[in-house]
Amino acid sequence: MEQLELADQLVSMRPFEPADIAPVFELAGAREIADNTFVPHPYTQEAAQEFVERVREQWSADEAYVFAILDRATDAFVGCMGIHPEATHNSATVGYWIGKPFWGRGIATAALRLLIRFGFEKLQLNRIEAGHLAHNAASGRVMQKANMQYEGRRRGSKLHRGEYKDAVWYAIIRADYCRSSKPGQSCAGEPSQELKRTPED
Repeated sequence: MEQLELADQLVSMRPFEPADIAPVFELAGAREIADNTFVPHPYTQEAAQEFVERVREQWSADEAYVFAILDRATDAFVGCMGIHPEATHNSATVGYWIGKPFWGRGIATAALRLLIRFGFEKLQLNRIEAGHLAHNAASGRVMQKANMQYEGRRRGSKLHRGEYKDAVWYAIIRADYCRSSKPGQSCAGEPSQELKRTPED
């Protein structure tokens, strides 16, 4: 897929670049990130490099689309969010983390709304789902604000830091997205104005 930039007033999102290795290492290494995700702790610079290289390869192969999230005002890297399509059922799973210094600013919600638009308008998906560890209620509120619907709790379904933990799942389907679309959004497959092409690497 061609390189894309997603943007609103709060954030912009673009494919990863080699220069992102340093801020990934800095932010993903926080213990709080590991507590709420499956990012390992301690986190090494080598792990950050492997992550950036892997997501760039996945994008080139159209296997997954993982975006670097930037603060629109400062252009600072603040986290990442990716969508992983599953062709058989025309669905996808979303995963993300936001650096601790940027929590509580609405960044994850803004990014998730943009990624959902990307999934339905550009990838033409029928369903997008996301899950969070049950203790991470803040992530659930992000999904609710992005109009995803609660679908259930999978007990003991995730082995996290040596313990089996419950996971909570949300989803949005295409019909729901189309019913709630605003002017300028598309349900017919044409990218909106906020899905802007950028030059190829």
